[in-house]
Amino acid sequence: MARPQSGKASFTLLWTSQTFSEFAYSTSVIVLPLLALTITNSPSQAGIIGFVDAVAMFLAGLPAGAVADRYDRRAIMLGCEAAQILVFGYLALSLWTGAPSLTALVLLALVNGAATAMMLASGEALLPTVVGEEKLSGAVALNSARTYAGQLAGTSAGGFLLALKNAFPFAAGALAHLLSFGLLLFLRPPATPPRKPYKGNRVRELSQGIRWIARHPFLRLTLLYAVATNLFFGVIYFIVIASAKTSGMNSGLIGVMAALLGVGGLLGALAAPALQRVLTGSRAVFAVLCVFAVLTVGIALLPGGYLIGILLGAIAFAAPTANAAITTYQLLLTPDAQRGRVMSVANVVSGVGGAIAPLVGGVLFDLTSRLVGLLSCAGVVSLLALSAVLSPTMRGFTPPAPEDDAAEDVPDESPSAPPARQRT
Repeated sequence: MARPQSGKASFTLLWTSQTFSEFAYSTSVIVLPLLALTITNSPSQAGIIGFVDAVAMFLAGLPAGAVADRYDRRAIMLGCEAAQILVFGYLALSLWTGAPSLTALVLLALVNGAATAMMLASGEALLPTVVGEEKLSGAVALNSARTYAGQLAGTSAGGFLLALKNAFPFAAGALAHLLSFGLLLFLRPPATPPRKPYKGNRVRELSQGIRWIARHPFLRLTLLYAVATNLFFGVIYFIVIASAKTSGMNSGLIGVMAALLGVGGLLGALAAPALQRVLTGSRAVFAVLCVFAVLTVGIALLPGGYLIGILLGAIAFAAPTANAAITTYQLLLTPDAQRGRVMSVANVVSGVGGAIAPLVGGVLFDLTSRLVGLLSCAGVVSLLALSAVLSPTMRGFTPPAPEDDAAEDVPDESPSAPPARQRT
């Protein structure tokens, strides 16, 4: 019989595996639009690639949560990694042997988005089981660090490898997913009690996560702000990258500029545990929105280059503290049997903004200009920050203390039924 695996060892394997996966995803995020822009010479059509990726994540999101609550979460993650190894390897081989194909880029974006949605739902639902509730907040912050570490390495490596040869970024992505797959093979998470078979309507099963969030005003409102901030940050990011490319900046330098965003996010994730002791309750959300609005004006007024990357990094520095507070609250509030569905709903809803951001950014950049587009985003974000500060729900929020939750599935309830766990 294999020796039991400690929670620390399980978390280390899970975290490292997902870091490699984040690296591959971030590589594709910067490389795919640049390749599409080279092929079509149209920012609007290049934006379609990011749109396909995000829409695939959106469409796979809700069923991903139900699947994660019904089946072995580690096995789901292994299947997703295998699919991405195949599609990254296929595109690398196609680009090595021939001219870039827009259809092949769309195929990778489609598979990448759907597999990432499945990975997110299963990985986040697995986290409380691996680390325990008392260490959950720190683990969520480290997961934010993982995301930005992968983004930092992926964006910088993606731009550099693309400058060498079109196939190299996708070969690196296939290797990263292969390493992630290998690490997951060694993961042995703690056993959980058997989940009761769901006997009700499958559509209602998928909607349980929606109805759970709908009963909690703070979760509803923060998801709305997440949609808006993801949208406008995505629009700003796309305009910055597209304007740099059309102005003639080298792909490698664009990758370095984008990687500065990852540096800011990584430092912010490492600082999040300390900042959470100061920015309690909703203060972290207020801070993110206000910093976002002010720095977007600076991005609009500066001509471009590395300083833009530093300002994007400063925005990213503020985000992990708010993300950690909200995600920890969601996970503590939700019973294990519903965590996959609730977290997938949160990911899907917050990802709606990201889904349309590349398309909106491309159209806005085509119709106006870099300056007008960025200042418009700054104005809307300022209004969002003001609405958050004035909201009674946001001002009155107090995070709950960790509680023990039942492992049983929650019965199919009406929206007016009391929640299975009480907020403090």
